[in-house]
Amino acid sequence: MGLPGGSGQCLAGRLLALLFLSSLDSVQGGKLLVVPMDGSHWISMKVVVEELGRKGHQVVVVNPEASLLLGPSNHCTTKTFAVPYTEEYVKMLQRSQRETMFEQKPFLEKISTFITWLQTISNFTRSTSESLLYNTELMQYLKDQEFDAVFTDPVIPTGVIVAEYLSLPSVYMLRGIPCGMEFTATQCPSPPSYVPRFFTRNTDRMTFAQRGMNFLVSLLEPLFCKLVYYNFDDIASRFLQRDITVVEMMSRASVWLLRLDFTLEFPRPLMPNMVLIGGINCRVKNSLPVVS
Repeated sequence: MGLPGGSGQCLAGRLLALLFLSSLDSVQGGKLLVVPMDGSHWISMKVVVEELGRKGHQVVVVNPEASLLLGPSNHCTTKTFAVPYTEEYVKMLQRSQRETMFEQKPFLEKISTFITWLQTISNFTRSTSESLLYNTELMQYLKDQEFDAVFTDPVIPTGVIVAEYLSLPSVYMLRGIPCGMEFTATQCPSPPSYVPRFFTRNTDRMTFAQRGMNFLVSLLEPLFCKLVYYNFDDIASRFLQRDITVVEMMSRASVWLLRLDFTLEFPRPLMPNMVLIGGINCRVKNSLPVVS
């Protein structure tokens, strides 16, 4: 194993991701539906998506018409759907995200600000999700294609709902969900005694006071998840015409590709279908130019 971020680790990360996603028939080529998330999430996923297309698989990517980074990709078919907002509005949301995430504030104040921002994002993502799900023509097209699997980032669970609707196996690629829903959905142990919670800045070696705070945050995580994803519970139940939750749908995922590196993360339990692919966005270093 090479050093963190080295070319050996990059290659290993890519091979792991492609091993799972390329398990589709390599002779005939599989059919993969990709429901991506905008922003930096797409940068990570695009590497895998284009490589699968290059290897001969039929890859269809579904994008909203207004976005930051989503657009036509090499070796892929892109399908777009109309949304009730503009690209300028998306850029405004991105600016507010940067301000929210990087402002230096006390812990409780930062949590409060983040929750307010999440409510805004929740309304935005609800609009995007409904624009796709209730696009009758596009959804019928996706159904007719008879895909083999869905590849998506479940942080915004539009793709999770699509996979449930089409009754397809799904592969998730993500860095993590702030409220720890990935561990709830997979029934993965997450002991607060040594697994630091999001926002706490704790390590796996905590004082008694830090463990107490970590434990309290772990108790609040289900409430946090409910606040963030209640919209999608409602969307999924109405669209699928049965009572269902995001956690229930996520629990059916075949593989979780986590953009984490075991050499950089604190130790914690993982489930057998969780694979660490940290370094997948690294590239082989180029030699510096010679200065004369």
